[in-house]
Amino acid sequence: MKPIYLRIFDDLFEKIKSQIYTDGDMLPTELELQHSYGVSRVTVRKTLALLVEQGVVTRIKGRGTFVKNPCKATHNAIALRGFYQELNAQGKTPSSDVLTFEILEPDSIVAEKLKLAANERVYHIVRIRNIDGEPEMMERTYMPVALFPDLTLQVMMASKYAYIESKGYKIANSYQSIMPEMPDRELAKLLNVTPTTPLLKAISTGELADGCLFEYTINYFTLKQYSFEFIATR
Repeated sequence: MKPIYLRIFDDLFEKIKSQIYTDGDMLPTELELQHSYGVSRVTVRKTLALLVEQGVVTRIKGRGTFVKNPCKATHNAIALRGFYQELNAQGKTPSSDVLTFEILEPDSIVAEKLKLAANERVYHIVRIRNIDGEPEMMERTYMPVALFPDLTLQVMMASKYAYIESKGYKIANSYQSIMPEMPDRELAKLLNVTPTTPLLKAISTGELADGCLFEYTINYFTLKQYSFEFIATR
């Protein structure tokens, strides 16, 4: 039989899943839980500590224990799925606002990342990615013009990966590095956050099945609506 603190955990978690307690609700106090379950304060605290550890609730000193508002969407950092495909599969509504769409000669970093000659040109595209109408991500991406000569603004208002696959290309790998970063005022305004709100910055390079590098992208996530999943294999 499960220890009593785990049985209380299961009961509280089921009440949260069934929305008896909903996002932002305060759970009963420690004393109320003691009386409700007929257990000691130590048992109640052990249960609440586990709920906090599992990300189900958050405890605010002097106020109480609250059901934690979960992220609205999950970003699998391993699976090679586009923004639209990923969000549609989760029942969310994705959209994109294209702020910049231009062709230019790459700087030395972009040229190196995409292994381009100095005279090769790239698309420079800046998009705001929205989930259910709320800005979640700013994406700055560079793509070789030679690979995608018919790329348009209209394409980038929808799914980039769907367009690439429609050209007969197979996306094979994405090399990513992820780090926290504070936004400047312009970026904070675009993502509707304050300049003191930390963002998650993800830099990625995409590779096709034939080894050709097709994109170099810098994303800034607000993490208001995304949580990240990483899968390690051997």
